[in-house]
Amino acid sequence: MEVLPVCPEGDEHLLALVDFKWLMVGLGWRIDLSRLCRDAAYLGACARLGLASELPLLRQRSADLLHRHGAATAAAAGFA
Repeated sequence: MEVLPVCPEGDEHLLALVDFKWLMVGLGWRIDLSRLCRDAAYLGACARLGLASELPLLRQRSADLLHRHGAATAAAAGFA
């Protein structure tokens, strides 16, 4: 499986991923932050899981991640 890089340089992007991670952890979903930063398919799959959450803030963060990382949206379709 090809791994597509996700994280551009900058604190803003890293903070968005960390925020997303802790929202997911709060619901019992463990997230590998280093993998989230380097694997667009993994980010896409995790964000889609977050979109299905009942927590509005997590749904918003998930949508933001998918919007911000276009490669994750495309790669999530092939993630299994």
